[in-house]
Amino acid sequence: MRIEPGPKVWGSLLGSSRIHCNVEFAERASTKLFQLEPANAGNYVLLADTYAEAGKWDEVKRVKKLLESRGLQKVPGRSWIEVKRQIHSFVSTDELHALLCELSSEMKEKGYVPQIKVVLYDLGEEEKERIVLGHSEKLALAFGLINTSNAEPIRITKNLRLCEDCHSFTKFISKFARKEILVRDVNRFHHFRDGVCSCGDYW
Repeated sequence: MRIEPGPKVWGSLLGSSRIHCNVEFAERASTKLFQLEPANAGNYVLLADTYAEAGKWDEVKRVKKLLESRGLQKVPGRSWIEVKRQIHSFVSTDELHALLCELSSEMKEKGYVPQIKVVLYDLGEEEKERIVLGHSEKLALAFGLINTSNAEPIRITKNLRLCEDCHSFTKFISKFARKEILVRDVNRFHHFRDGVCSCGDYW
């Protein structure tokens, strides 16, 4: 490059490394990002995600300790949905989680496979599935399914990037429930309809 790459360029490389599980590039990009953006917890989380997908659990623990030692915290996932001119915010509720479990079971019969690799803990598959079902955007989506008419689109805003499982889950729901779903995450706008997303599955 003719100019020195900044955080956006290195951040794109780190994000791509996460998607393709390229540990070597993730380490190079994160080293630069830790220098350029020492207080950005998201960079540490992406590196830990890459290590987790590669099964390097000791490295995941090391990055988490580094995050803690620098006094940084992962931003908790939160989603907002507008229904009948009211904004509702979600972190977790039992009733919505029960609906999601029911939907997940039905969708598995139609081909949905939970992307449990996004869970950064060395746990059993069942426990990982329970964790990904509790993501705030899924809770907002369940609330929208309960409280909107069939013709009414669901609009959700998310303070973090959609994880792979939430993206896959929302695609299935858009087809399964015949709903138009619009999600604005921290990176981009997603328009789900008939099992397809406007981002082309690369975000």
